[in-house]
Amino acid sequence: MTSFWLLTDKKWLSMTDINKLLANFHLNATIFHRSLLCNTWSTDTSGSGLASFHLVSQGQAYLYCDDIKALELNAGDLVVFPHDAPHIISSSDDAETAASINSFIAYPMAHKSANQTGLICGYFDFSEDKSHPLICQLPTCMVLHKHQQQGALAGIVQSLIEEAKLGLLANEVILSRLSEVFFLNLIRKLSLDEQTNIGLFKALQDPKMNKVLHAINTDLAHHWTVNTMAEIGGYSRASFASYFKSYLELTPLEYLTRLRLSQAKKQLRAGDSVYKTALDVGYQTDVSFAKAFKRYFGYGPGSSRKSNTLA
Repeated sequence: MTSFWLLTDKKWLSMTDINKLLANFHLNATIFHRSLLCNTWSTDTSGSGLASFHLVSQGQAYLYCDDIKALELNAGDLVVFPHDAPHIISSSDDAETAASINSFIAYPMAHKSANQTGLICGYFDFSEDKSHPLICQLPTCMVLHKHQQQGALAGIVQSLIEEAKLGLLANEVILSRLSEVFFLNLIRKLSLDEQTNIGLFKALQDPKMNKVLHAINTDLAHHWTVNTMAEIGGYSRASFASYFKSYLELTPLEYLTRLRLSQAKKQLRAGDSVYKTALDVGYQTDVSFAKAFKRYFGYGPGSSRKSNTLA
């Protein structure tokens, strides 16, 4: 069954570590479609292996995604698919009709028509952070209606719509950057929403677990064991391991490994040596680091440095 969230305006307590989480997050956005669609149309943009989003700039559309049937979308409504889930966005509220159409007639967004639906579509590439515990815990589909958008997020979404209608210099770059900022704001909203059910955010709200996560995130190079983590939070070893997995769906050491190797990949692509990177993320030798890296990613750390050099 699809994991589906309709975001609400109810808030959790503020997150003490949300700024650090977002500051270390790697994200690239690309707008691949923006137009006015007319007549009967449907589209499914899945299959890229990337997260995607759709923003309705005017008119009306309907969303289909597994157990989501004909969810009405109106101007300003957003849909995000963090895991490239198959889906249909359509002009039809009939599932059979929506599934049978795989085409559309499009006009530039500056075209004047009250009967067309404006659609802005983009990809999010999380790169090294694709396996980050936060990304892994995001639901299959997230819907954020216009009336739920407040403050900075509302302004960014409106700026996206306005910029998409223009054909000015650096337009594509600005759209990409606005999309990235919109996603980060969405994550911030999720961190304050009591219905998100993201275990990482729940863990950060637990004072004892927050201390553990803060310590790990601040010093990946430390010689961490389950016992030392448990001591920081004031847990017994067994209760800590149980609570940790209930929040993050990973063992403490699995979580640590993901963070370390994600950070390592960033450093390698930035040009750091394998040896320096290994020490920075907590491995005693470059040999043990290389084995762990290859076991996790399927290729050696040297490949990350080479691909960055060639790029």
